[in-house]
Amino acid sequence: MSASPRTQQKRTAHTCITCRARKVRCDGRKGTCTNCERLGFACSYDEHLGVEVVQTDATVSRIAIPRRRVRRACQNCHEKKARCSGSTPSCDRCTAQGLHCVYLPGKRSLPLASPATAPGTGPSATVHPPDSPSFDDGHSGRSAFASGTASPAPASAGRTEPDEDLVLRAFDAFFRHVHHIPKFSFLHRASLMERYHAGSLDRSLVLALIAITALLTDLGPGMSEYGNQCIEEAVALCLAEMEKPSIVRLQALVIAVEHRIFSRRFSGAFMLHAVASRFATALRLNHENPDLCFLARESRRRLMWSLYMIDSSISAGQHDVALWPDAERQIHVHLPCNERNFEFDLPEATEPLKPPPSEAGVGTAPMPDALGFMALHVRIQWMRARILQCTSQATTSWSEQDLTTLPLRCAELLAELEGFEERLPPSFKWSEGNLRLRTYSPRLGIFVMTHVWWRQCHLDLYRLFLSGLREALPPSVLQQLDPNFVARSRQSCYNHARAMADMFAQLLTLGSSVPATDLDLPGCAYQCTRALYHGLQTGTGDLTFTLERVQELSAVCLRAAQQSTAGPASASIQADIERIITHGLQLPEGAPDSPARSRSGPPPVAQSAIHSRLAGEAPPTPGLAASYTFQPSVPAASTPSMTLSSLAVTEPPISAPVPPSHASGVTMGSNAFEEVLSGFNFGPELYGMDWSAFPNGWPSQQFTGPNM
Repeated sequence: MSASPRTQQKRTAHTCITCRARKVRCDGRKGTCTNCERLGFACSYDEHLGVEVVQTDATVSRIAIPRRRVRRACQNCHEKKARCSGSTPSCDRCTAQGLHCVYLPGKRSLPLASPATAPGTGPSATVHPPDSPSFDDGHSGRSAFASGTASPAPASAGRTEPDEDLVLRAFDAFFRHVHHIPKFSFLHRASLMERYHAGSLDRSLVLALIAITALLTDLGPGMSEYGNQCIEEAVALCLAEMEKPSIVRLQALVIAVEHRIFSRRFSGAFMLHAVASRFATALRLNHENPDLCFLARESRRRLMWSLYMIDSSISAGQHDVALWPDAERQIHVHLPCNERNFEFDLPEATEPLKPPPSEAGVGTAPMPDALGFMALHVRIQWMRARILQCTSQATTSWSEQDLTTLPLRCAELLAELEGFEERLPPSFKWSEGNLRLRTYSPRLGIFVMTHVWWRQCHLDLYRLFLSGLREALPPSVLQQLDPNFVARSRQSCYNHARAMADMFAQLLTLGSSVPATDLDLPGCAYQCTRALYHGLQTGTGDLTFTLERVQELSAVCLRAAQQSTAGPASASIQADIERIITHGLQLPEGAPDSPARSRSGPPPVAQSAIHSRLAGEAPPTPGLAASYTFQPSVPAASTPSMTLSSLAVTEPPISAPVPPSHASGVTMGSNAFEEVLSGFNFGPELYGMDWSAFPNGWPSQQFTGPNM
């Protein structure tokens, strides 16, 4: 009698260790079984243990098996039974045939939560990114957010679950297009990837990286909204562990602060930056730790300097708003090293924040090779912070002694700027050749912005003498200064603005290679446009510029802002550059000889003759500023960075009645919880721009509670 089929298909006792760990059937083929050959796993047998291997399943199951995920085919390829590349947002086959590529959701995928969620898709539901392929390899694999340093998600909050393919794509896009931005350069790629593949990377940092990458690059349709969900959960995770600060959570907070700035959520960024600074203080990030390895020390340095650069952008010279106003005495770490040393773990000493003084007869000491553009960027930001402190103090009070020492103070600041440029090695200086050589380098963005900031520092200083601008000295004060000194300062301001526009023009010649930048580039482009139009409309500069030439240079500034920076905040700045090109500057009547208008007053209705020629239409009506009740108690410095000089609560005039408080509507008489409803304003004074007169200006964001 022949053997039954069941007897012929008896399972072999020879099962490889890999198949036993995966709990799948093994054909027992000598050398390499079919499963391991197909998936590329290491295959091994133990002929002497036989069945005893089953008794050690607990040991065998702990063997690390590489994950091999099979990509799910799109709907078109699935119906045609064709091989699908699985790429998003469209696979190769659909792209070649011009078909609409759609990936059906997997069994474990749920759509993004909408404002009106359906039953079963509430806050507790797991959220997956839209239009991303689902995966199912038939066995459970390693989680990217395994135990270790990963933070537990709050029980009441919905968990955003990005799949591994999305995480790896986001990481790759971040280090290709975002990491070169100075405020994000604290991450070490090899260390990050090693920790991620080990399953011990903090969940908050993973979500923050996905969010900022989705905002600044194109990760596919719907990813921007998905990134907003990721950043909210990342912040919630960090704040839930606020009493246990860590370096990784601080890195996530810094990314979240920048995400809010890009998204035009300045009040949230302002408050969240304070939490991040407290994290840094608790971790003693502003002090060197010699017990750590070089990579850890350098990463901490870069993280600390990122916080400082954010703080200097927020405060913009206002000492009472800054959290790190005196970097020389508060931050006791050296400048970051160059990117090569950081990337390849090559320890080398760098310089402190303040450059070494020039020696008599020797000149300026050359810059050491250990310093790179990250260090130069930090130093130029420090110089600019001191320039803004000087100009802010000058516009706040102008005593006779201040007027006497102002030219000397300006000369000292200019000498520091010239010394900064003089120390640059030939390969670091601005030239068409050096720009072209960095066309395909990840350092292109920081190379451009370091030189743009050097020009912007001159504009920040010389704007004191551009009568009619909100941040300039009053005409009555300017008349007490040396006329030649004022004229030279104005001319220098116009010259640096023209040079900055030429830099943007050279950058645009690179075409699609224009790098992603921080919000600094659109802000600098805006200030450049203001200076050019001020010289044209007031006729105080010897630019020999025609209206057409100024419009051409301003259009270059606009295109540079459009191609370099994404996000709502950048879009608002671009809209206001367009307004200046169309309507010109709204200067006071008779500028520069007439007194500047009050900062708290409405925009002027009457325009100069040249403004009428620029606009070609009737001036804006006074009603444009009706929704703005912004009355800063401290003059704001005009900067291309987020300024919050209006942070102080506005106080009513002495003769005016005290406005009713929220508490007075509930109780009678004095109350310990009484407060003025006006609160903090984060609106028209941001970036030092006169937003109240702009039809496309940002709406005033009044701070009445947590907005993070």
